Amino acid sequence: MGTVTTLPILTRKDSATAQPLVEMATSAKGSRPLVKHNENSLDMTVLGMCSGAALDGVSCALFRYRQRSPNEPLRMSMLKHEETTVPLRLRTQILNLLRDHPKNPNAMVRVHSMLGYMYSTAVKCFLGNNGFSEDDVHLIAARADSIPPSVAPRLHPTLVIDEVSPVLKSWTAVIAAETNITTASNLPITRRPVNEIDPTAGFPIDSLFLQHATKFRVCVTIMDLLTITIIPPADGRPRVAPPSSVCGPGTIFIDYTMRYATSNRIQNDYHGTYSSKGIANHAVVDRVLQANDYSLRVPPLRIATEMFGHHEAQGVIEECLFLGMTDHDTVATITRITAENLVRQYRRLVAAYCPPDQKVDEIFICGTGARNTDIVDYLEEVLPAEAITRPLDDIGIPGDAKETMCCAHLGLEALLKHAVKEDGPFEQSLQNSIIGAVAKGRHWETTKAQLMRFSDGEELPAVQRVVIERK
Repeated sequence: MGTVTTLPILTRKDSATAQPLVEMATSAKGSRPLVKHNENSLDMTVLGMCSGAALDGVSCALFRYRQRSPNEPLRMSMLKHEETTVPLRLRTQILNLLRDHPKNPNAMVRVHSMLGYMYSTAVKCFLGNNGFSEDDVHLIAARADSIPPSVAPRLHPTLVIDEVSPVLKSWTAVIAAETNITTASNLPITRRPVNEIDPTAGFPIDSLFLQHATKFRVCVTIMDLLTITIIPPADGRPRVAPPSSVCGPGTIFIDYTMRYATSNRIQNDYHGTYSSKGIANHAVVDRVLQANDYSLRVPPLRIATEMFGHHEAQGVIEECLFLGMTDHDTVATITRITAENLVRQYRRLVAAYCPPDQKVDEIFICGTGARNTDIVDYLEEVLPAEAITRPLDDIGIPGDAKETMCCAHLGLEALLKHAVKEDGPFEQSLQNSIIGAVAKGRHWETTKAQLMRFSDGEELPAVQRVVIERK
């Protein structure tokens, strides 16, 4: 396959739940609507960007962060959220390169170039569509779940990359060079193990936004993969660190089945419209979940690169075809597998981490799968009635923007760390801190000066409280 020299134009897809502009004086293109109140306070705009394991789209959300002093709560408002669709041809080329990179050293260079160009084009589309300029964004925080660690460049944990690399221009540096905006990537904090017993458990960044004083909450994120986060109340009682666990396939198998059933004419079934016309085969659902215990075997994030040929979803499709099921029945069955696995994993985690004298008060459902009525209706049917199901929109953030919100926040904390540590020696203790690769943009020195004034040159502790502002 030849090297791609130009990136196809990315198409824009507005979020149906995009929030109105918050505290914006104007949205005219090229304006500077975000003005600091105090030169020593923190006032930054961060563009969070995420692409799932399937690499079929880039979710973009612009956030404004304000904090008068390090001891006060961090105030966050979402200015705009939008999704950009990745053309099938480009997506297929990148996934093929990811599959072949272990035996093809040149594939890594091409992946970084193509991925960086894809993200930078999405940035330009987002800014142009919504009346922002490059100068309105202090930081891009990007995450690509489909990129395995072996493809990511081995960087010094506190290294700030210049625009030109002597050996490999990482996708982070490509984004910064193309957009002139400081860019942070390699932010895998949401999947970092919290203990040796459960290697799938990660740091519960969700709790920073969803923890309540008295309510026991659970956050269910249905993206390409399914993630469940247990969030106990902040009542001061000592607790074991709750997990944020990847618990199996989310929409990735549904999307694959939709492409198969419609010969690539329809890429997804986010609203459950297609599956609602079919009947799920419960015998197939039970057999698949008995053969695949996702509490013991979690799909790798590189699963999209393995979706060429005979795999789990293809095996289910072939079984459904053998049974004479229609395309609608097949999609309904795959959707029910996702929903039933979600219920089983939810019950397992709640039984393990919810005290006997406590009940789950609220379940927040977010991600692209939260729009699928077949999944949501099934959850509300089988889960306890006392657990209230709520969309993430209730706290002022569209459910589709949840991953970009977490990514933007982690990028902000990484930038605060880099601003202080850029010129200092590397400390061994930083290996367990929130650190990402940072590529300098045109206004890096100005941004760094603001961060140094805010922190007074001292390393700041991780944010403990975030206030989400909305109209």
